Amino acid sequence: MPPKAKRQASNPPKAKAAARTPSTGPAKAASPTRVAKAAPAAKAPAKAAGKALAKAAPEEKVDPEEEKRAAEAAAAAAEEVAKEAEKKAAEEAEAAKEAEKKAAEEAEAEKQKAEIEAELKRLAELANGEVVIRYSMYAEKFPISDHKLTAATIDELYCLTDVMPGCFIHLAEKEFEHGEDHHYMKEDPPGTFHGLMANETYWCYVQQDPEQEKKDQERMRQQWAGVQVGGGVGDRGSEGETCSCGWGAPCTNPMICKDWDNRFANAIKAGGNPILFTG
Repeated sequence: MPPKAKRQASNPPKAKAAARTPSTGPAKAASPTRVAKAAPAAKAPAKAAGKALAKAAPEEKVDPEEEKRAAEAAAAAAEEVAKEAEKKAAEEAEAAKEAEKKAAEEAEAEKQKAEIEAELKRLAELANGEVVIRYSMYAEKFPISDHKLTAATIDELYCLTDVMPGCFIHLAEKEFEHGEDHHYMKEDPPGTFHGLMANETYWCYVQQDPEQEKKDQERMRQQWAGVQVGGGVGDRGSEGETCSCGWGAPCTNPMICKDWDNRFANAIKAGGNPILFTG
């Protein structure tokens, strides 16, 4: 019986080689599912490496004393800022207070200035005009100029020296009671009366006794005595001790003035010059 023929391979060598040879055609795209599954696998090593690095790095310890000093420094800085803000607020409040005070003082000064100007204007209108001079049964009107009147003008109408030769004429602002001391208006020189106001009434007194006249003149000198300050506001010497209105200079301090509301009129009566009252 002839020997059996060997089974021929199902795939010849060339076919096997061809099967092993890679295809030159385009590669088949990977499945999206496979890519998605591969991503977590790639992240895992990185995460593990981060944990390992964190474990490997030594933890930095905070010094309690240094932390305390830092807190104290921050508190001190905040306190300093608060103090500066408080100081600035106080300075602003003080400045506002000073400004308010200055404004009030200026307003008061303006008010006083206006009052003085009004009073001086009123007195200026009374400097010239007529006054009534009463003597016994007489009450005639006489002209005054610059608040002044002379005894000669009165005598010319009343003829007092004709009836009482050598007599002396004086004026007063009131009628004296019996036994009351006589205080006459200022005369400078004797026989020229100062401080008369238009539309007012004055009383005439006659002195016939020369000796008594000397006493009267001396009393008037004492009454109107004082340091002559020029009849102005700005030059009055030591006003702090006494009222200067009787010297012809209106006071500037109501605490020492004897008659503050009438200081200008009283200064005029004492021979003061109203032109100088606002110097």
